[in-house]
This record gives sequence, C-alpha cells and structure tokens, in this order.
Amino acid sequence: EYRFRPRLHECRSELSFMNTLRWPRFWLALWIFGMLLGAYLSLRTGSERMPVIPHLDKLIHAGGYALLAVLAAGLFAPGRSRGLALLWLVAFGGLIEIAQGLWAVNRAADPWDLLANSLGIALAAIVFRQRNALAMIERLFSGVH
Repeated sequence: EYRFRPRLHECRSELSFMNTLRWPRFWLALWIFGMLLGAYLSLRTGSERMPVIPHLDKLIHAGGYALLAVLAAGLFAPGRSRGLALLWLVAFGGLIEIAQGLWAVNRAADPWDLLANSLGIALAAIVFRQRNALAMIERLFSGVH
C-alpha cells in the first residue's frame, strides 16, 4: 500500500512560528552560531591599537547584526515571532555591551555600538520584510527558479 508522505520542504512547517524552508535546522544553527561567534569576538581581550579606519568597528557592528537579522527574518514567520526574534537581537547586543563593560579586558561598553547594532537590525528588517533571503538561497542551490 502506497502512502503519500510529502517531503519536509513541501510541508508547512510544523512550527507555525517559523517560515517553511528546505534547510531550517541549518539556518537555525547558523543563526545561533553567528550569535555565539559575535559574543566571543565581542568579549575576547581587546587590542590597545587604534583602528586604521575611524569608526570601522561601527560598520562591522551594523553589518554583523544586519546579517543576524537577515537570518532571523528568513527563519521566523512575519508577525509576532519575527518581531520577537529581532527584539532579541537588540537585547542580545545590549547584553554583550553590558558584559564588555563588566568583564572584558581592554574593552568598554559603548552605547554607539548598540546603536550601530540596532541600525543594522532595522535596515535588514526593512529590506527583507517582504523577501526571504534564505528561501532565495535555497532556490539558487536547488535549481528551482
């Protein structure tokens, strides 16, 4: 007896707060890895050298958090779940800044870093409000257009 079993990517996600993706576990792991990597890079011992390009660190903050927001916007369904994921990223950036001020060597909490993080998140949320970058990447690699 043949029983139709749709493939995972053909089903609506069983988790209604997530978007339907072919590789949801991969994208979620990448998002979590990105946050862990950001925490590590932010809390490791800082350099005493002055940056070659002034305020380059702010662009790095904005870009890194924009990338995390693109992942969040692709993973989580529009509405409350996506909003909470993006708010979590802002809070995560704030917690990292507090931790830098309390425990990191040669680092200090900087509200401008938090602003740069938040601007990166907001920009990605606006640009990818109607587009799912993760689904676009999946289509590119699967040959489906």
